[in-house]
Formats: sequence, structure tokens, C-alpha cells
Amino acid sequence: MKQGVNWRKVKAEYIAGQISQRDLAKKYGIGASTLMKRASKEGWTKKREQAERRVLAKVEQKTAETVADNAVLLEKVKTGLLQKLAGMLEAYPDTNAAEVKHRTKNTEIIYRMKDIAAIYAALEDKTQKGQSADIEDLSPLADLLNE
Repeated sequence: MKQGVNWRKVKAEYIAGQISQRDLAKKYGIGASTLMKRASKEGWTKKREQAERRVLAKVEQKTAETVADNAVLLEKVKTGLLQKLAGMLEAYPDTNAAEVKHRTKNTEIIYRMKDIAAIYAALEDKTQKGQSADIEDLSPLADLLNE
């Protein structure tokens, strides 16, 4: 057996990593059977599985939080979008397409409304498919709403 082995470091690397016991033994110049006996005696494999479960639980929690945050953000965006659209429609209730065509400001508003509606439709489609909206999906909408 190799003298001066930092068993605490070897154990920590095994528990935290994806390296096999044989590869770890090679890496540290330890006999494979020596390392395996020690790992078995100290329950390294069980500890590794527990660590993996803890990491997986954290990943699942973070994913759930991100999905929830995206859902809240999407609802805020939808509300803001609907309020903007309602305001635009109230401002021009009797304007038809032919009249708007000749009015630069009105035309700009109508095009913005169409763009906003298209972005909203894409977001709605994504959420109906069970996908979450991310910042890249929302940035064009934020730009339009801030104009």
C-alpha cells in the first residue's frame, strides 16, 4: 500500500465525481483492491448515491423555481400586453384600415399592435405546449412595450 495517501481527498473525489474506483486507484497510485476494500468498509458508494440524490433534488428544485418564475413573468407580460392593446383600441375605436393607412402615427400603432399580438400568440403557443418562456422570448415584447 502506498504511504501518505490522502484518503480524505480520494474519498471526497469519488463521492463528488464521476470517476470509477479503479480509475481513482490508478490516479493516486493505490492498489485497486486496497481502495475498493476501504470504499466498501466506509460506504463510499452509498455516500456517492446520497450526494447524487441531493444534487438532483437541488436541480429539480431550481428547475421548478425557474418554471414558476417564467410563468409569473409570462402572466405579467400578458396582462401588460392586454392593457396596452386595450388602450390602443380605445384610442382608435372607429378607425378602419383605409383611414389608418393615411395616418402615419396610427399606422405605426397598428403595426405595433400586430407585432405585439404575434409575440403574444407565440408565447401562448409555447405555454400551451408545456414549454416555459425565457428572457429571449420576452425581450422583443419588452422592447415593443417600452416604446
